[in-house]
Amino acid sequence: MPAGSPPSPDFLPTLPEIGRYFTGAWRLMAGDRRGLDRFDLSADGFWRSFAALVVALPPTALSWLEFERVERGFSAASPVTALAAHALADLTAWLLPLFLVGIAARHIGFERRMVPFVVAVNWGGAFLTWVFSPFFVLLLVGGPSELTQVLGLVIALLSIGLTVRLIAVATNCDIPLAIAIVTMMIFVSLLSFAAVSDLFGVAVG
Repeated sequence: MPAGSPPSPDFLPTLPEIGRYFTGAWRLMAGDRRGLDRFDLSADGFWRSFAALVVALPPTALSWLEFERVERGFSAASPVTALAAHALADLTAWLLPLFLVGIAARHIGFERRMVPFVVAVNWGGAFLTWVFSPFFVLLLVGGPSELTQVLGLVIALLSIGLTVRLIAVATNCDIPLAIAIVTMMIFVSLLSFAAVSDLFGVAVG
């Protein structure tokens, strides 16, 4: 992990910077390692990459709204409780896998790859969240159907495959290791959602 403290609250990137980071993430997903050149891999860039959580917030909140309105019908919890549960679950599911990879970095040969890994995963995650956000609009407008079930499965598989490619290319690691990391990320995410659901007494996914 880079030395130093996280940046101050004005670390949010500009729109041109976000566009550059999203382009870099897409290039990595397409197998072009030159996508890393679009990122800031300095210590400041490492910490600023966590602004991706804020950048991803609008489409993420859209998924919360879809779940509450379409999946649950606003019937199981107060809006404040539901919002807090969704926010905590998504935040934990995003950050905890990065923390675990950091702990294991020395054992998996990732010590010198942590900066590109974290930066790429953060901005790649935000990119995918925006790319697939129309799916939640479709659910809000039309409701669930056999078509949306198929689309949801396709989107999930695409997200997994693109994240595997992103990690493999960004860190120059082999595909099996990237698959193992993404599998861990998915498993931790499921645990996070289950734990938060138990904590708040409401389902969040």
